[in-house]
Amino acid sequence: MYIEGGRKHLPVRSKTGAVVETSRGKEVAERGFNVVIIGGGFSGTMLAVQLMRRNSSLAIAVVDKASRPGRGIAYGTEHLSHLLNVPAGQMTALPEEPDHFVRWAQANYASSTQSGSFLPRLVYGRYIESLFDETISQRTAEKLKCIKDEAISIGRNGSRFAVQLEQGEKLLAEVVILATGNLPPSNPRIPGVPVTGQRTLPSAWSRDVLDGIPQTGSVLLIGSGLTAVDVAVALDAKGYRGNIHVVSRHGLMPQCHKRTEAWRQFWHDGSPRTIRGLFRLIRDEVEAASAVGVDWRAIIDTLRPVTQEIWKSLSHTEKTRFLRHVRAYWDIHRHRVAPEIDDTLNRLKAEGRLHIYAGRIKKDAEQLKSVGVTLRLRGGAREKQLSVDRVINCTGSETDCRRVDDKLLRSLFIEGLARPDELFLGLNVNEGGFVLDFHGVPSRSLCAIGPPTKGGLWEAVAVPELRQQASELAERLVRRFSGQTNAPTDRVVARV
Repeated sequence: MYIEGGRKHLPVRSKTGAVVETSRGKEVAERGFNVVIIGGGFSGTMLAVQLMRRNSSLAIAVVDKASRPGRGIAYGTEHLSHLLNVPAGQMTALPEEPDHFVRWAQANYASSTQSGSFLPRLVYGRYIESLFDETISQRTAEKLKCIKDEAISIGRNGSRFAVQLEQGEKLLAEVVILATGNLPPSNPRIPGVPVTGQRTLPSAWSRDVLDGIPQTGSVLLIGSGLTAVDVAVALDAKGYRGNIHVVSRHGLMPQCHKRTEAWRQFWHDGSPRTIRGLFRLIRDEVEAASAVGVDWRAIIDTLRPVTQEIWKSLSHTEKTRFLRHVRAYWDIHRHRVAPEIDDTLNRLKAEGRLHIYAGRIKKDAEQLKSVGVTLRLRGGAREKQLSVDRVINCTGSETDCRRVDDKLLRSLFIEGLARPDELFLGLNVNEGGFVLDFHGVPSRSLCAIGPPTKGGLWEAVAVPELRQQASELAERLVRRFSGQTNAPTDRVVARV
């Protein structure tokens, strides 16, 4: 695998052979590519793989801060206890080969892997990385570059885009793909805790977030979704024997997977187009399924292939109503955990070590050796006093792009190259994934894939949808570049 980049002020050798400095005030290289993909998680990596499989003559760069492609936050974990939330049989990265991941896992991880197995997420990260490495080994490494850096702005440079990297280099591209993944979490606003500064809450994904917690101590997790589950499971795997307190607005934890029979597709063009009507429809189907011994999970799974169509059929008002009133309930039933993870959570509850509260933090105060927290519980004026060794932000991805202080997003909006979707979940894109500019005109050269497209599709965060997006977008782009075999020229330019 070919990785470029590194620390600031290190020399970079361009494809023309010229060595230039990346420190500010020095000369920098402008390198040309057909496609620059910003983001090296699942979406960005698989788009690069799909592009190279279709046209190995394209010059492609994948820009990401991580040193290994395909990991992102989800698959970058090093905890074997963190399992996939979907069985292996549904996790192929290649739509045309449904059993590809199962066969790979049997050959590279455990020969006992079955379609219904829930494997460690780090194993899946290795799988995606292996697809990327295989693509490079089968084609020339000069065509597909993985650049370890951060894209901080995008601007026009004649007929092409100029992608400015944090360490000083500039990439020129005919097409830019935004595969930036989920928005980073925001710090919850808690009385007594400033938004910035020394007392900000550590993110669940900080490298050292679990270090230094006493083995018999006490922690408080803000948020009760999949991120909180990951932290609780990781603590248990590390041998932690203390208390784990979890607080969220509704106090709801994800449901678990369970084998069940398939159910008929019941959503169609004549189905309700309101949240109230859809809720009634789903409830009626659950009751009908239960009457013949079929679990409610079959009903939710039946909606999976048509969720994007359902979402697009709703008015703005109904989408807003869903986000405000239904989302929390939908998420815990739709995004379920592996049975092994559910067993761990149930054991922690039975041992009296996992405590879940519906409410919010009224205030907290740092004490000499701990943090004093006051919870206001839901449904009344009751309060709960806690003394914990650490408070961890497990609220998950930010759901409003206006609240995120991101250089790249700010650049896109300032330049007028993009605008938020009407729900502010991500970017405004058309059906083909092309980004709409400030005036609502779709670009021919700026695309988005994955979570940035969530406002228009809703289901744009899981492998089954992402692999299809990557395949379809790659096909569109390859048709665009059909007949073009020469990569754009590199050149060394003067001081920045």
